[in-house]
Amino acid sequence: MRLVLALLATLTIARADLHPRLLFPATLEPAVKERIGKDPLAADLQRLVVKRAEKILTDRTCEYRIPDGKRLLSESRLALNHVLHCSWAWRTTGDARFKERVVRELDAACALKDWNPSHFLDTAEMATAVAIGYDWLHPVLTSEQRQRYEDALLDKALRVVGQKHAKTGWWTGATNNWTQVCGAGMGMAAEAVKERDPSLCQPVIDRGRELIEKCKVFYEPDGAYPEGPSYWHYGTNYEVLLFAARESLAQEIDVTPLLNGSGDFMMHVTGPSRLSFNYADGNAYTEIPSPAQSWIATHFKSPAQAHHVRSLLERGLKDIASGGATGDLRFFPLHLLWLPAAGEAKGGMPLSARFNGEQSLAFFRSAWAPDAAWLAIKGGTGAASHGHLDAGAFVYEAGGVRWFHDLGKDDYNMPGYFGKNRWDYLRLTNFSHSTLVIAGKLQSTPKQGCPLLKSASADEVAIDLTPAYAAQADQVTRSARFQASDDGASLTDLVENPAGPVRWAIVTKASPKIDGERLILEEAGKRLVLTRLDKSGGVWEEYSLKPATEREQQNKGFHLMGFTAPPAEKLCLEVNWKLE
Repeated sequence: MRLVLALLATLTIARADLHPRLLFPATLEPAVKERIGKDPLAADLQRLVVKRAEKILTDRTCEYRIPDGKRLLSESRLALNHVLHCSWAWRTTGDARFKERVVRELDAACALKDWNPSHFLDTAEMATAVAIGYDWLHPVLTSEQRQRYEDALLDKALRVVGQKHAKTGWWTGATNNWTQVCGAGMGMAAEAVKERDPSLCQPVIDRGRELIEKCKVFYEPDGAYPEGPSYWHYGTNYEVLLFAARESLAQEIDVTPLLNGSGDFMMHVTGPSRLSFNYADGNAYTEIPSPAQSWIATHFKSPAQAHHVRSLLERGLKDIASGGATGDLRFFPLHLLWLPAAGEAKGGMPLSARFNGEQSLAFFRSAWAPDAAWLAIKGGTGAASHGHLDAGAFVYEAGGVRWFHDLGKDDYNMPGYFGKNRWDYLRLTNFSHSTLVIAGKLQSTPKQGCPLLKSASADEVAIDLTPAYAAQADQVTRSARFQASDDGASLTDLVENPAGPVRWAIVTKASPKIDGERLILEEAGKRLVLTRLDKSGGVWEEYSLKPATEREQQNKGFHLMGFTAPPAEKLCLEVNWKLE
């Protein structure tokens, strides 16, 4: 019976699905061209993609460069960027220059001695690039070219993953973004060349599907992503790639509703300035929606997400046209496959949201406008993948200025960054975040994280920070109240029996001035005033953000402002801030 089933599987897979078959089958070309012709935003996106493809014509191809001695990843991403942009430009314009440029990139990628399987993200992203290029150009490739690209996918990726990583955590279960990237990347590669070696490819296809199904745990219980918005883009775009590829192959897909909640999460985690709340190992950068957001908005028919995605794309295109930064846009052409239609881009936009889970978060804003006030605050735990000791940390914007910041990640190649030395690095600790330091100690890393508590109002949130200060205090609760009417907020910390002094602080790039009970911040002609409302002792002062080593980020341009209150049986710290 097993033999019969194996033969049936082989016969099924051998019924060759026509190329191109991944993401963008030929049957979709008329609809895409119609969208570009009728939707002004789609037309603008198409112009940008072709413009970027024009530049790529004269750019170098990928090379075997491992500058840090560990990662080929930048070269894999370069190849994917080149392949997606130029193959898209060729398929939508017919200009043979773009096809020839894709061939050059594929030849360069396949000529590399390997795709650095010791750091398998590199292999997965390079395999994705080659799989898409091979598939989208398949009808016009010579038999020699097809075999060359198939051989590379088989020898440099599909045969390697089982040899080197069969028992590795990210290939056996859902651990972090690696599971999404490697599961989807290998699944895409196997789908591209499955006729060449069905017995090898089918198990990889099945494994990729199983891994992506397991990854729904990352979004539980309501959509927040534990590794932060930067890694949301990375992991979720690969997850969506596999879903979309399977859709294009007419396979049934089971998309967790948690992805819809995660699309909402990405709306709220992005501030009015388009800077995200970059908790965990992420840097603050101007958000341009990634194609996964378009796919999720379209798949779940979400009017709010559709409006958000289209609005940010329009703002991003204006910035790019005026010379603004573009960031990493390697997946960008796929927006044109999944862009939510203009007619769907309407509906109510909630002004506050709460997300529970490993990294619990709450968000508040006065309006969906560039100069709106916005507060983002988290509980959670440093035990999460890529986590920092930042339970209780928050960022704030008003009047078009980010007043309170998260410093972001540091150099991954520093000794023990993901191991025993992680909490030696200043940026990763509560000493450099807008949260509390009790008795001069690091936060704890509770497995379950610090939860959000029930609040009486949609403009309030309370977080039980007690797990993060185990053995440092009997009880720690941080409560935030958002005051949309005056572009302000207030924060109240209740600390029972702290083991020592309690430091309260915020991280800012604004120019600070201390005026008695008030801290005045000035930036871009605006002024934010923080006022202490408690009488628990301590005065406003500036603390050092200079790290212990020169290799760490030196945090120039940032100020750590706060005060230190002496211990008390029931310590209450209360600070209010608003624009003046």
